[in-house]
Amino acid sequence: MSGETEIAAQVAEAKQAAEAKKGGAGQTGKAQRKRARPFPFKVEGGQVWREVEAEGQDGATRKRWVAFGSEVNILARTRTSEGEDHGRLLEVVDCDGVRHLWPMPAALLAGSGEGIRAELLRLGFEPVPSAGRKWRDWLFEYLISAEPDARARCVSSIGWHGAAYVFPDETISAEASAEMVILQSVEKLEHALNVAGTLADWRDSVAALAMGNSRLVLAVSAAFAAPLLALTGEDGGGFHFRGGSSSGKSTALAVAGSVWGGGGVRGYVQSWRTTDNALEALAAMHDDACLCLDELSQVESKAAGAAAYMLGNGVGKARAGREGQARKSHEWRLLFLSSGEMGLADKIRESGGRIAAGMEVRVIDLRGDAGAGLGLFEDIHGAENAAAFAQSLKAAVGRSFGTPARAFLRQIVADPAATRDGIAELRRGFVAAALPPSADGQVRRVADRFALVAAAGELASSIGITGWPEGMAAEAVLRCFGDYLGERGGSGAGEVADARARIRQAVEVDGHSRFVSWKPDSRRAVITKALGYVQRGDEEMPDAAPVFYLHASGMRELLAGLDLKSVLAGLADLGVIVRHEISQKGATVSALTKPFKVPSEKTALRLYQLNLAALLGEEASADG
Repeated sequence: MSGETEIAAQVAEAKQAAEAKKGGAGQTGKAQRKRARPFPFKVEGGQVWREVEAEGQDGATRKRWVAFGSEVNILARTRTSEGEDHGRLLEVVDCDGVRHLWPMPAALLAGSGEGIRAELLRLGFEPVPSAGRKWRDWLFEYLISAEPDARARCVSSIGWHGAAYVFPDETISAEASAEMVILQSVEKLEHALNVAGTLADWRDSVAALAMGNSRLVLAVSAAFAAPLLALTGEDGGGFHFRGGSSSGKSTALAVAGSVWGGGGVRGYVQSWRTTDNALEALAAMHDDACLCLDELSQVESKAAGAAAYMLGNGVGKARAGREGQARKSHEWRLLFLSSGEMGLADKIRESGGRIAAGMEVRVIDLRGDAGAGLGLFEDIHGAENAAAFAQSLKAAVGRSFGTPARAFLRQIVADPAATRDGIAELRRGFVAAALPPSADGQVRRVADRFALVAAAGELASSIGITGWPEGMAAEAVLRCFGDYLGERGGSGAGEVADARARIRQAVEVDGHSRFVSWKPDSRRAVITKALGYVQRGDEEMPDAAPVFYLHASGMRELLAGLDLKSVLAGLADLGVIVRHEISQKGATVSALTKPFKVPSEKTALRLYQLNLAALLGEEASADG
């Protein structure tokens, strides 16, 4: 059953219910009111007719029916749950017999009616030429004076509205739900929530090729996870695939997007290259859905962090109206998938900024390369090469899209409580398998987001949408989480991982330019803004690994903006900073610094000593 056919069936049921309730107890005066004036219109024979009066030659007044346009049915009155934004649900039958539904906002009746006529004509309404210009006035009168018995609740955005999930062309709700909910907007909504092909087509040509590819399985599972945020009461966020050009990142987004829709030149995938206002509108149009954004490099580095945070936070900027009053901000709740040749943190650093640990939890950065020599892919299912495999996937998602999300949502609305319980159980199992008990809270939040994605993939598989065997989605997502942890440097606190990365960058990039030689060396240039000292191999031990030392000011510079005390303790726990046993007030204590006699300096200096192997990740970290 198509979306419009389903809505029409709901209208018929609502009409019957309204007839049954007429005159019943508890009905308000508005519900029982009769038409105060005759209704001189009828729909008959595929046309709308107006009853007109004309004076005959004998002076007598006679009535006759005049057709002025093709069939337009007024099915229901619409209004929000607050009793505002009233309108009419119209059904236009075009010359091919195709029925088009349009929730017309009553606000459009305030003007000349040109916007209404234009939309009706676009949907296939045809004026009767013999009616002359009167068809305009009669159509306007018809829309204003009609009093349909059925009522429908209108909403201004897609997504969950109570127990119903609203698409632009369809509302998915439990059969027992009595109220019809429809999407109503003053302006025509541009969207890619379209449907093509069958669910079996998508399962056989798209989901089947994702099998064996951890990043593709994660992307598809994340698309299914988006509408679960409302059930679990969680905030939105995203996953960012980072990697080189032509590595398969855009293909992963296209595959994930096919769960929700497609069509047009770009399909479902959108671009990061847009204005703040347009991005807000785009996010609002993907409420409780998955938003796919390609090429992070196209957004300004200063705006990248703010845009990513805004998407995860779920609310747009506050703005004032013409009279200075506060306007309602865009709101949404979504999961987004992003791609780019660099990570979000690197993009923010382009403008001299630093990414906060909270942002790393909200937007999870994942290396696109799966390590199989095929870019993002691991199994190309017999294709000649990775490029050919990517092309076959893109061709498949161009033919089949949109059906998986709707099938998934029908399962959810049938029993939301059971879905919620099942998801919770799957998540607990994933986190238990993914993390040690000592894992940091930030890492647990990230693991929980991966767990939601794994659970969504498993749920979609259990009801036959993906065709994947049991456990495959969880295994693939767990593989991606392991890769994330490996790049992050373990399951410790995010600030500690950030600090480790900063010190490592200083050693690798500035090891010769900002570290003074441990021993006096007249051949080396004078170093300004030194971070510390480096002790390199000499003639006796030429192959010895260098030992780096940071003085207090150098450490403060590198770790600016972080909680220095807790971060230093965390680095010591990882073995990056060497702990020393020193005597203090007659007792032996463990300290992170101690006085060193540096040959190139006249006095002893209190320094932090770095363990280069632990810093570079060449030995196991304390947290495993």
